[in-house]
Amino acid sequence: MTTALHGWHTGEAIIQQKLGYREAVSGSWRVTENFMREQHRIFHTSNLHFLPITTLDKDGRPWAGFAAGSNGNIGFVTSPDKNTLKLNVKLWDTDPLVDTFETWLDPAQRCDAPPERFLIAGVGIEFSTRRRNKFAGRIKSVRKAAHMRYEVVLFVDEALGNCPKYINVRQFAPYPVTEPIVASQRTHMHAEERLPDEVIQFITQSDTVFVGSIYKSQIETAEEFPSHAGMNSRGGLPGFVRVKPSDGRTLVVPDYSGNRFLMSLGNIESTRLAGLTFICFTTGDVLYLTGKAQILVGPPAMEIMAKHASIMTIETTGFSYVKNALPVRQKPGTEPIRSPYSPKIKYLVDEPEALAASASAGFKANLVSAVQYSEDIATFKFKVSAASRTQGLHIRPGQAMALDFMDWIGPPKYSHMADKTPGSINDDRVRTWTVSSAHEEEKDVQGITEFEMTMRKMPGGVVTGALFDQLGTFRGQEPQQISISGNVACEIAGVTGDFALPKGPIKLLFAAGGIGITPFLSMFSALAARGASAEGDVVLALAARDPAPFLALLEASLPKDLVRVQIDLFTSEDAVNVSDIEKKRNVAIRVHKGRIPSSYWATVAGGRDVFICGPGGFGDAAMDGLKMAAVPNERIHREGFY
Repeated sequence: MTTALHGWHTGEAIIQQKLGYREAVSGSWRVTENFMREQHRIFHTSNLHFLPITTLDKDGRPWAGFAAGSNGNIGFVTSPDKNTLKLNVKLWDTDPLVDTFETWLDPAQRCDAPPERFLIAGVGIEFSTRRRNKFAGRIKSVRKAAHMRYEVVLFVDEALGNCPKYINVRQFAPYPVTEPIVASQRTHMHAEERLPDEVIQFITQSDTVFVGSIYKSQIETAEEFPSHAGMNSRGGLPGFVRVKPSDGRTLVVPDYSGNRFLMSLGNIESTRLAGLTFICFTTGDVLYLTGKAQILVGPPAMEIMAKHASIMTIETTGFSYVKNALPVRQKPGTEPIRSPYSPKIKYLVDEPEALAASASAGFKANLVSAVQYSEDIATFKFKVSAASRTQGLHIRPGQAMALDFMDWIGPPKYSHMADKTPGSINDDRVRTWTVSSAHEEEKDVQGITEFEMTMRKMPGGVVTGALFDQLGTFRGQEPQQISISGNVACEIAGVTGDFALPKGPIKLLFAAGGIGITPFLSMFSALAARGASAEGDVVLALAARDPAPFLALLEASLPKDLVRVQIDLFTSEDAVNVSDIEKKRNVAIRVHKGRIPSSYWATVAGGRDVFICGPGGFGDAAMDGLKMAAVPNERIHREGFY
């Protein structure tokens, strides 16, 4: 193998040291080769609809441009030898590659340009398989074939296979007839200028960003560490990149666990510059940004993004937003397959979601007891403690609480890939469950002192596994009361959710799929606690393969006399014991065999506010049935499945 590098440059070494990877990757620079292997050449020429490419503008700022063929088909790249890629591309107005190519074509401008002006880097991604390969080098020649059409030859002297973990799988198809329109553009933003709201919304709806970077060598290090460009991609759930509300122009990109080479972050650590490009794969809209960047690790990072210890910030200095530009689209009728490695969205400390959570900061909870209903279902009781807090912790019936178990369980060990448990790679030990005990704000003026959470043990779940390990072996059919003697402690990371029991007289329909019954346990308990002031009626549609533990939970939560409750239980079990619930004077229960039919909703939804909680498929089916029953959207409330 012929290596392209002579070691890690200063920026890479610094960021590797900051993140504690320096020793582990000390010799990994050798995997970057100074030529493209045959399989890489075939990959670039035979698998790609488009190619993100880093380029520099006349001010030395990196941008991530997009190269694609005129019709969006595969085959716009050829590779005559192991160090050459030829591109036959059609670009559009404001793509940063246009300015670079036009500068090359003007002999006077090319002569005056610094050497870094024509450095390039690219990352080829086959989104349908998550395969990807990176390269870097420089422009060798440019020929203008027609308006916005260029034939470009690239010399490649760095090539590397790349980490596929956070790529969201997509199926693409050519979309040759495009009409690019520049919606907004500011090449150089003034000091107090904010990004347009439309641009911010575009960023916070995206699940993929392409990152262009540059390393500019000093004279004394140029031979060992020559200047070069970098290109990489970052993926996550939609909205994983945030924008600071305070200035409306600084983007925050969380750093997820990868191969630990940190080449892009090393370039940014060195030059404090980066370019970001976002794509909407259904509309072909493209957003280009460039700006001043920095890498923050530890407390400085967590002062910006709650509970995330490594971030990249980019203060935008220029941007361009172009609609209907990319001649490639996600195939109609297909949906992206999210990477199983992507962690949950983290919010900035000054975003409303994090501000709501900060109201709970400083509270801790200790597990004191549990009631186990089956091998995998139990209710855990926690006691709340708060050092130096003057205000109590408040929660409404139906809301959820996020608990942080990092100090108790400890951080995950590093692993590059973990296909059997991909979520473990970036596991922050924070979990969110609905609180199943009842808490009315009026009655808890000083804040709650304890709460209960009913949860199911998840197969391979680190946190639920650790909690259920405290219970021992479940024996028999009856619920088991268990006292916890160990020190099981957690921080309360936040209270969340608008899925809450309304005040006053009620006429409600609850739709629960399995463990999705937990918010309704809290609501039923709250109705019981209201006593004589509670009035109205509730229909509960409960779908459960194993209904026994849920019926036991319900029996303990149902309100007395004044609130009428109709329970429709849908299950595949042949014999279900409902005798304890039938004894309640204000409760009627019917058992149905099989799933909830779509026709059912029209028989029970009339005039009711509807609350839905359960797995995605259950919730979707309920929504479809309610729409068929002409239930207005404003009367339907759906909860995320905690």
